[in-house]
Order: sequence, then structure tokens, then C-alpha cells
Amino acid sequence: MAVTIKDVAKRAGVATSTVSRTLKDHPNISEATKEKVRKAMKELGYVPNVAAQNLATKYTKNIGLVLPPSLNEQRIQHPFFMDAISEMSQCLNEKEYTASIAFDRTIEGLLDNVKMMYQQRRVDGFIILYSLEDDPVSNFLLANNVPFVMLGAPENNDNAIRYVDNDNVSVGRTATRYLIDKGHQEIIFVGRTPKEMVYQERYNGYLLEMQRSNYPVHPFYNIEDNQSITAFMEALEEKVLTAIVASDDVLAVKLIPFLEQYGYHVGENFSIISVNNSVFSTLYHPYLTTVDIHLSSLARQSAQLIIDVLKENDLPLTKYIIPHDIVVRETVILNK
Repeated sequence: MAVTIKDVAKRAGVATSTVSRTLKDHPNISEATKEKVRKAMKELGYVPNVAAQNLATKYTKNIGLVLPPSLNEQRIQHPFFMDAISEMSQCLNEKEYTASIAFDRTIEGLLDNVKMMYQQRRVDGFIILYSLEDDPVSNFLLANNVPFVMLGAPENNDNAIRYVDNDNVSVGRTATRYLIDKGHQEIIFVGRTPKEMVYQERYNGYLLEMQRSNYPVHPFYNIEDNQSITAFMEALEEKVLTAIVASDDVLAVKLIPFLEQYGYHVGENFSIISVNNSVFSTLYHPYLTTVDIHLSSLARQSAQLIIDVLKENDLPLTKYIIPHDIVVRETVILNK
């Protein structure tokens, strides 16, 4: 015979309503009482009927994780997104929530996907894992009072959106300053599309540190733009560069063999510092010196924040900035 709430209440010596409120983690129930009820549940082997609870409360206990629209599948397979999804899902599961993925190759398709997930009540809220200017998805969620948070600072509506992020200008400054302190003056920034705020901000940090030191600044070399790639190769051919700030680890790993063709040997006569401290940073020698943005903390804080928003409708507008630091390895040398 299945164990019921009444059985748990009898074992714990409390009312059935107290058991029900404990299942909902109600703030009016003391931690001592919750612990007593949970102990009784464990002893009796009680398994809550989640489907029934969700039906009664009109909550799905499911969160939509919204990936950026992209025609390039390699971008979605980037370790940043894979690691973020893994950490978010784990954190949500610990809080008895599940996660669903929203993705499409176009922004229009992604918006339709998000609309359908919410209008059909498949999710309670969303975490958006990207930031685009005038983003139709976040605009729709704001206009319809749909609970959501962002991993990354928003391009627009900064004072209306809750988010978790690094200070990416500071990340760019930290990386560039580290190279400057190692004696480098001819430094360039190589990244992905400057249309995304995270990469533009890291480049802005590069600019600030180079200008502060009165060193020559270079344009944003965008590896997703053919004209920019050509300009990057021309800069390499001039044989004056000594270091690169790469926008992320995956890009840095791809750059190392490319630089070899121009006589630049990273870790010997040339330096690279990257960002993320992902698994790619130690896959190949030389191991990457990189800025650790503490992705686990970013992802888990985002998951916790959307849960907090769902539990407290009038939660103050919250912005979390996660600190960063440098992990020193093999790709930055002293420029004498």
C-alpha cells in the first residue's frame, strides 16, 4: 500500500497541512519541523506525487534554458554552453526542478519556440544564455511579465532585467594588463562577433588598458568576418606583434597552430591569454594561461535566481557579478 501524507503526518506528529507545506518548502514552517517531516518521509519511503502537486499549484517545476540562435552548430557545442547547461540542470534538479532547452537557428524561430513553451504552460520561467541588442525573446518575456533571468548582462532594458554576469570589461582589462606586466606592447584582441555584448565588452577592456599604457591599439579582429580575418593575417605578416588576447579558450586553441604558419610559436616567442578556463585550456600543450570566469558559479547562481523569482513575485531587481581571476599556465612568456 502506498504511503500517504496522512501516514507521514502521523509519524512526524504534525498536521497533514504541515506536511503539505513542507513539500512546498513554505517559509512559515520552521526548519526544525521541516527536518522532522523529511525524516518521517525517508523512514516511510514516501514519494511525493509531483504531477499532482504541479496540477494543484499550476506550476510545472520546469525551467526553459534559451540558447542563442545560430546557423553554426559548432557555436552551440561550445563548452561554455554545454558546461552552463550541465551546471544549471544539476542545480535545478537539486531544488526539484527540471530543465528544457529552447533553440532554433533563427531568432524568429527561437521566439516562436519560447512563446509556445510558455503559452502551453510547459515551463514556469526561462534563463536566457545570451545577450543581443533589441532581442525579440527578452522583449516578449518582459512585455508579457514572464519570469526570466539572463546569464550575461542585457544589451537593453538593463534596469528591468535580473541577470548574473562577470564584469567583462574588467575581464578584458585583467587579461591585457597581465600581458603588459610581462613586457608586451604590441598586443591585439582576437574574438568572435562584436555584435555580442560579452565580446565587445572584453575588447573595450583591452582598449582601456592599452590606452592607459599609451600603447598602440588595434581593431577588433573578428574571426567570423572574412575582411577582418584578412586584416588579422596582414597584421601577423608585419612581424611586430608579440601577444594576443583571445576572447575564449576554444578560439585560442585554434589560433596556436594557425600562428605557427607565420613563425609565431606560442610559449616560446609569442604569448596568448584567453578567457573561460574551460576543458580546452589543458587539452593540448602549451596549456593556456586564461582568465577563469567561474562558469559553475555563474550557471548555478542563474538557476537559483530564477527559482527565487518564481517563489517571490516582488523580488527586488537583482544583478549578480561573479569575480574572475587568472590561471597561469604556459602560453604567456616574458617579453624582454
